[in-house]
Amino acid sequence: MAIYVRPDGSVEVRAPFRAKMDFIEAFVREKEGWIRSTQQKMADRRERRQVIQLSPAQVRTAKKQAKEYLTRRCEYFAPRMGVDFCSVKVNSARTRWGSCTSAGNLNFTYRLIFAEPELIDYIVVHELAHRREMNHSPEFWAVVEKVLPDYKKRRAALREFQRDISIEEGD
Repeated sequence: MAIYVRPDGSVEVRAPFRAKMDFIEAFVREKEGWIRSTQQKMADRRERRQVIQLSPAQVRTAKKQAKEYLTRRCEYFAPRMGVDFCSVKVNSARTRWGSCTSAGNLNFTYRLIFAEPELIDYIVVHELAHRREMNHSPEFWAVVEKVLPDYKKRRAALREFQRDISIEEGD
C-alpha cells in the first residue's frame, strides 16, 4: 500500500484490489502524523510559491534574452567539454528545461532566463553532456561532474526553483 499527498494537499491511498477496508483504514490512521506534516509542507510551498505573470510582449523579450544568453553559455562550455552543437533554439516548454537531439540541436525553455546563472549553466552543461552520452548513465554524469563538480547541489537548487516559481503567460 502507498499514500501520496498531492501538491494541493489531497491524499491518495493505493491498495491492492482485494485489501480489506479495515486494513486500509488502519494503515491510514497509522500514517496520520506523516500525512498531516506533509500536507503542511505542501501548504507552506503553495504559500511561498511566486507567480510571474508575463504579457505576450514580455514573453517575446524573455525569449530573445534567453536565446542570446543561452547561445553565449553554450559557446563558452562546448569547447571546454570537447563537444560541438548545431543550433540553440528557445521554446515555451513548461515542464522541460532543455533537450538535445542526436543531430546536436539544443532546445531550452525561455523560462530558464528567470533562474540564477548557476542553474542556467547546469542545464547548459547537462544538455551539452548529451553530445557525449545520449542517456543518463554514470558516464553521462561523469561528463557533467567534470565541468561542474557541484552539479548535485545545482540540480537540487533547480528543483527548488521549479517548486517555488511559476512563470505564466497571460493574454
